[in-house]
Amino acid sequence: MGVISGQAYWAHVMVPNTKFNPDGEYSIEICNLDDANLKIAEADGLTIKNKDDERGNFVTLKQYAKDRNGTQRAIPVTDSQLKPFPNEKRIGNGSAVNASYFPKPYTQYGGGVKGYLNKVQVVDLIEFTGGDALTPVQGGYVANTLDDDIPFAS
Repeated sequence: MGVISGQAYWAHVMVPNTKFNPDGEYSIEICNLDDANLKIAEADGLTIKNKDDERGNFVTLKQYAKDRNGTQRAIPVTDSQLKPFPNEKRIGNGSAVNASYFPKPYTQYGGGVKGYLNKVQVVDLIEFTGGDALTPVQGGYVANTLDDDIPFAS
């Protein structure tokens, strides 16, 4: 079991992501790895990615939302003092985190090592609030939504 530290991106650790797996999968990218954490990732054989963007060098850790018996599992998420992380909050991109994982070799698709996510500790939260930053624009286009202005054939 290992622990790696960095900035969280695309954290699906409170609620599993069902986009590619209907049963759900927890995942998190641990990004902007410093030299010490790069060495940890390399020593465990994790795939280190770099897309030349704000994430820098990063690894992706995942865990299935259900165990082999089909029982739903949760990823324990804590704050910096190891107290349970509030269920109503979401971890936003750039949050400082520590992630516990289990490296497991695989042979399919050319082989490698997958990091199975065990726990996440949020050290410095940048809260994801969802939605977008759009606001009403004064003097802009306004759709006419009155029912009596819609012409109907008689």
